[in-house]
Amino acid sequence: CAGYYVNDVDDRIVVHGTQDMAFDEEFVAFDLETTGLSSRKDRIIEIGAVRVKNGVVTETFNTFAAPRRMLTTEITRLTGITDDMVKDAPSEKEAMQMFLEFAGDRPLIAHNADFDTGFMHAACRRSGLRFSPVYLDTLALSQALLPDMKRFKLDMVANHLKLPKFNHHRASDDAMVVAQIMAKFLPLLRHYLVLG
Repeated sequence: CAGYYVNDVDDRIVVHGTQDMAFDEEFVAFDLETTGLSSRKDRIIEIGAVRVKNGVVTETFNTFAAPRRMLTTEITRLTGITDDMVKDAPSEKEAMQMFLEFAGDRPLIAHNADFDTGFMHAACRRSGLRFSPVYLDTLALSQALLPDMKRFKLDMVANHLKLPKFNHHRASDDAMVVAQIMAKFLPLLRHYLVLG
């Protein structure tokens, strides 16, 4: 018996790409911090990720990336990341190479994944790196599985699911929360697949 998730209700896509591997076997939950909202003009300043196998975090990853520009006061206030913290960090290309090595061919999971993967696609294009992951978006999944909620920001979903407090807008903490959200959602998805 095989189950497939097909979104035939609206334009919110949960899973992007195809791969012969289940998300409940092994995946990499990740998050980025950036200098702004434009993947074309702005740059990655931090990548955090956790590798999860059979529901257990097996390895963590974190690196700053040098944006080669001064951070705005707003970004420093939001993330707590300062110019001193990123000035000697790996280049964008080096940071992406390290992340890609950490992730391997495992499916990726992020909250508002199009934002994060958009930055990674842009960074890889600039650096001549190949990036064509299979990825799942816990934002779209939250909208489908938590219909009583009105807003679906990462911290709001975490609070709704009664997850522990975390340092929001730091990549490693956010990545860990994404993994915890996915752990809460997997039994729900199995339930729907059995009933469907």
